[in-house]
Amino acid sequence: MVEMSNVENSKSGLSSEPAAMSRLLNETARAWTRSFGVKSEIAEDRLASELRLALRDDMVGAVAKGNLQDMLDTAAHSAIATWLAHVTGEEEAHSANKFAMLRCAFLSANQGKDWCDRFLDRHHTCQDLNMALQAQMMLPTPARHERVMPRQTLASRAS
Repeated sequence: MVEMSNVENSKSGLSSEPAAMSRLLNETARAWTRSFGVKSEIAEDRLASELRLALRDDMVGAVAKGNLQDMLDTAAHSAIATWLAHVTGEEEAHSANKFAMLRCAFLSANQGKDWCDRFLDRHHTCQDLNMALQAQMMLPTPARHERVMPRQTLASRAS
């Protein structure tokens, strides 16, 4: 299946969502992929698609809650955690501690940017990535600035 980028979708008229919503989805996807050190339009498109599905499934709840950004952040966390569980074969990737550990391991393993285009790709088994993550998790946790999530950085600057 060929994936179309968000730009191609908007140019071809396939998107029926408002431009502001599309921008919010794309910016959220970009923030989350960048927090994993991933700079790939393919990965951003995959996450934006996951966010669109989550938004479609919970549109009434998100509007009623009034905080769409929190809902999108939760959906992004869930999509990435589900993919990490798929890669590692572990069930417990959704908890905050395990997610943070896997994120740090991914940042360290992906320093060569080898897995950027395969980020959130469920069509590959990613056994090589799983081995790299397991190796990184055996090493001591590095003191890296990137361990702070995007929203945490914004919240700490605001206070």
